[in-house]
Amino acid sequence: MILLGKIALGVAATAVAGVGLLCSEGMIVVNVVEKQPEHHHIYVPAPAMLLPIAMHLAPKGELAQASQEIRPYLPAIRAAMDQLRDCEDMTLAEVRGREEHVLVAKRGGSIVVDADTEDATVHVSTPIRAVSSAIEQLAAAAPPPESAP
Repeated sequence: MILLGKIALGVAATAVAGVGLLCSEGMIVVNVVEKQPEHHHIYVPAPAMLLPIAMHLAPKGELAQASQEIRPYLPAIRAAMDQLRDCEDMTLAEVRGREEHVLVAKRGGSIVVDADTEDATVHVSTPIRAVSSAIEQLAAAAPPPESAP
């Protein structure tokens, strides 16, 4: 009986450590609430560590094409990510219309997008480290352009 308890404790400790590792990069959160008579609420929290894993599973041809398209902008993107990581919380963009309001902000270590329209309220939060990691993987998906001799 004691042996079974030790095995169960080992399995539980391994599961807790695995969940802790999976969530160590933070969480990507998508929350959508429709404002229709048939009210739908979609809430999807996902470990940010799944983003690099998904990049490995994406079709290589598609990633190579996207990598070539993003390559000219990489220095500016990297500089922006470095500055975002180090700066205080702030509003990056805010748009108000008659029927909608969209806010893009940096809060803590995440980029947050909040949109409120007549149809739905949407909240998306993504850790900056996860975005930077995905961009670096995207940049590495295609070989660098050959330099002229």
